[in-house]
Amino acid sequence: MAKTLTIQLSDELESKLTVQAEKLNLSLEDLILQSLSQSAKQENISEFDPILPLLGTLEFDNSDVGENHDKYLQQTLQQELKIDE
Repeated sequence: MAKTLTIQLSDELESKLTVQAEKLNLSLEDLILQSLSQSAKQENISEFDPILPLLGTLEFDNSDVGENHDKYLQQTLQQELKIDE
């Protein structure tokens, strides 16, 4: 069963969303429904792992972090302790 929800958008937000909807050839309502659906899916996933939104956003030169993470943590800690002395 579908529910009707009434929301108030600021003029600025409505303008931005309207532009996006036009680019995607969608109605404003369809754009907002799609955005809410995507947000709900992401929330279910990130609820279990707060790091998930960061995946793919960071670059690291070493490809063996999973295997050698203790080594890298030790190196970083040693560097920080030397700086503080």
